[in-house]
Amino acid sequence: MIKDIAEVKECPDCASVNIVTSKERDQVVCKDCGLVFEPMDPETEAKFEKTHDLTMGAKPKKKK
Repeated sequence: MIKDIAEVKECPDCASVNIVTSKERDQVVCKDCGLVFEPMDPETEAKFEKTHDLTMGAKPKKKK
């Protein structure tokens, strides 16, 4: 988990180092892929990851 936006040295999505960090907005913007990254508090991050795992790539169970 990222506690300080200044710790981010590359894009979390494409790994580009062509990023702009805004401490005022607490964001990192990637100039290559366009990602706008904002760190989340641990509770929000856990909820996001749980939802993401359920919706991305999860296969529904077949009923017998």
